Amino acid sequence: MIDSIDVLLKIKKEDIYLICPFFEAYGGMVAIRVPKPEVGPTATLKLMVSPDFMEEFNKLLDYLSRRLSFERLG
Repeated sequence: MIDSIDVLLKIKKEDIYLICPFFEAYGGMVAIRVPKPEVGPTATLKLMVSPDFMEEFNKLLDYLSRRLSFERLG
């Protein structure tokens, strides 16, 4: 059984404060980490998504993509 599915997002550092609380509001859906802090204006976030929530997660990510600029890396 898979514990979580990793999704990587490249996002502007100034937008991290918007995306993290958004997902944290959905308890148990996702855990967020910054695996390797980077120098510069962007950061890579590692979102560890519960397999039970993947459908909802993808819908929320689509919703956010219309409001924030980020790149899905994996």
